Amino acid sequence: MADPPQYPVYHYPPQYPPYPYQFAPYPQPPRRPGLTTAAVVLMWVQVGLGLLTGIVWAVSLTAGADLFVRVFPGLEGWTPLLLLFTSVQALGLAALRSLFAVRISRRSASARRGALAVEGVSIGLQVAAQVAMVAAMAPLERGQSVSVQFDCTGIVLSILVLCFLGAARSARWCDR
Repeated sequence: MADPPQYPVYHYPPQYPPYPYQFAPYPQPPRRPGLTTAAVVLMWVQVGLGLLTGIVWAVSLTAGADLFVRVFPGLEGWTPLLLLFTSVQALGLAALRSLFAVRISRRSASARRGALAVEGVSIGLQVAAQVAMVAAMAPLERGQSVSVQFDCTGIVLSILVLCFLGAARSARWCDR
């Protein structure tokens, strides 16, 4: 009769695959690039700013149109139309940005191209609005001065979204 071994005998544990998704029935999609994630986040920030801007312009259309006429004397006849256009434009761009942000998260290449177009149009509208505001303050009498503040937050955010979504990694990820 053989003596039992004097040291413990351990059996090897069963072999498991190191990553359980290796045996999934479908391949996992690649991870979304950081530039695309940053662009989507910036688009959601612009949605919030657009909603806020649209609501403020709509309120100023109803409650503060006379103040707008006093601040910009060159636009007396255009005030209601200008305020309505600005409000609708801000709310419309916010709606488009939210739609494209959701669709970009789902890897839609057409949504990426649409977002690039919306941001380009947005930059053009913002520059035109700033030029119109400065031109409306231009008729000054001798001895008057005007302080102009140029708000470039929306322009900078739009340029960043254009740069982030225009990258090759974003294009590759969105193109299914």
